[in-house]
Amino acid sequence: MTEELQALLADAAHSGWAEESSKRLAAAIEERIVAELPGRLRAALGHDEAAQMARVVAWERCHRLAEKLPVGRVTWGYLANMVRWRLADVVRQEARRRQRYPLLEFVPESVEPSMLAELGPLLDRIGVRLENAGLRVGEVRRRLVVAAEGPGFSKHAITSRLRAIGVPRDQAEGLAWLLHNGPIRTSALSRLAAGQPPDGVFADPVVRQWIDQAAGRSPRTSYRSRRFGRPPGASWHDGLGLGLAHAA
Repeated sequence: MTEELQALLADAAHSGWAEESSKRLAAAIEERIVAELPGRLRAALGHDEAAQMARVVAWERCHRLAEKLPVGRVTWGYLANMVRWRLADVVRQEARRRQRYPLLEFVPESVEPSMLAELGPLLDRIGVRLENAGLRVGEVRRRLVVAAEGPGFSKHAITSRLRAIGVPRDQAEGLAWLLHNGPIRTSALSRLAAGQPPDGVFADPVVRQWIDQAAGRSPRTSYRSRRFGRPPGASWHDGLGLGLAHAA
């Protein structure tokens, strides 16, 4: 049975990424990540290309995680989701490119889509805002790791996982809204992944309301208020400080 990811990362980090510990981690990635890639991703990207991309993304993410391991346990499911979301972004990018009218390809876009961006830094951007709203760095990391863990990425599933580790319901729902698209509003995470400027995303009153709610800074709002995006009555301070993105 493959070793726990947390133990392999700790061993690799403590050994300075020595050959033996690196080989053990690489073999585990091959078994738990590459071999388990969904067939639809292999079909869209090609078997060899999908496998190689999965190796690169997983190894890159492991290095990032090993720099400063989160307080909570890092699981293979979390890493698998990081890899699958990254590869799915590549598939969507290619689909968009093929649908674009050939004669218009030379026209520069006002905002270059960053669909190839790694999901981790996007979560870190949200983490910075939560930290600025009053959550401790360790708690921000713990909640984001649990929220991104799978399977199940519906708003209900994310909220349930957060509630299971003791996060108050209103705060859990606020974070779920930041990560999961609603029936009307697109999540902050999806907007960042689509290449929208972070300043514009986080200036949206609805996103600021979700940040406040996730950090426990605002009174609990009704479902109708969250769904249709009425701006919160409380004021908002949007200054950037040293956040999760700098500590990851």
